Amino acid sequence: MLEQGQFGVVERVGVNSVIHKWLVERQELIRLYCALTVEETNLPMFLRSLETFCEVLVDYLSAGHFEVFTELENEAKTFDERGLQLVNALYPYLEQSTELALCFNDRCEQLKVSHRDFKKIREELSYLGESLTDRFQLEDQLIEYVHKASAV
Repeated sequence: MLEQGQFGVVERVGVNSVIHKWLVERQELIRLYCALTVEETNLPMFLRSLETFCEVLVDYLSAGHFEVFTELENEAKTFDERGLQLVNALYPYLEQSTELALCFNDRCEQLKVSHRDFKKIREELSYLGESLTDRFQLEDQLIEYVHKASAV
């Protein structure tokens, strides 16, 4: 049975695990993105890689939205009002990035039917990469400020 004060430690380990798993998924997303940027000539291989990338992208976004950001917001509410302000300030930018990524995913679904937009999707992939880079920096700020500050 947990003694008083140990619940927070157990809960914290769970949050650490969720964040760690999510960051590992981020690394896989980055690896898949980089692989897509070099595959230029083999369209069927590119489309298979793009499909895998989109699956991981949607999983990553979902985990961020439904697990990680929720946990960070709860930590901010519990430990640091300024952290909650940071969550509230950054969340609209993260939401905008999510919308861009989901629109990209939708266009990729259409690309499986029509190859005429191949060049356009590669341009959008580049733009998505820039957006993801910005997103990762915002996510890192949240983790650094909210999660690590609550560990003190």
